[in-house]
Amino acid sequence: MPNVPNKLIVHHTASAYHGSQFDSVNAYHKEREFYLSSLGFYVGYHYFIEKDGSLRQAKEDHEEGCHTIGQNLQSIGICLAGKFNVELPTWPQINTLGKLMQTLLQQHQIAVTEIYPHRKFQSKDCYGTLLHDLWARCVYIYSVLQGFTGLDPAIANAGKSLVLRAMWVPPTNPLT
Repeated sequence: MPNVPNKLIVHHTASAYHGSQFDSVNAYHKEREFYLSSLGFYVGYHYFIEKDGSLRQAKEDHEEGCHTIGQNLQSIGICLAGKFNVELPTWPQINTLGKLMQTLLQQHQIAVTEIYPHRKFQSKDCYGTLLHDLWARCVYIYSVLQGFTGLDPAIANAGKSLVLRAMWVPPTNPLT
C-alpha cells in the first residue's frame, strides 16, 4: 500500500555519537527486520540529517515508513542525528531541516500545522526533551524567512530568535 503523506514526523536518533550515524541506523533497522526500501536501505525514516547537515534519503516519499506506529502510511519521517535530551541540533542540521520541510510541505500540500515530534503519537520523548513540541514548526518558519531577499535584518533575527526560544523549553510548557 502506498504512503500518502499528510504530515511530517520529526525524530532524533537518541545517540550523542559525533560521527556519521546513517550506516549504524541502517544496520540497526536491518537487525530489527525493517524492509529494504527501493533506494536500498533498511532505515525506517524517509530522510536522515547528519550533524554536519548532510541529507540522505532512505525511502521514496510514496514508500511506507517504519518510524511511527499507526502513522507510517500517512506521513514522512525525518530523523536528525543526535540525542536532544543532552545536546542541541547543530545549525547545519537546522538549516537542512528547514529547507527539506519547505520542499516537502509544498510538494505534498501539507500545512505547517501538520509538523510533529514523534512523541505526539507515542509515549516517547523523541525528538528530545530540550526541544519544544513546536520547535520543528519554528525551524520551518525560520527557513521561510531566510528565503526572502531584502528582508529586514531585524525580522531575520526574530526568526532565528524564535528557533532558539523553542530550544531549552520543556515540552509541557507553552512557547511564550
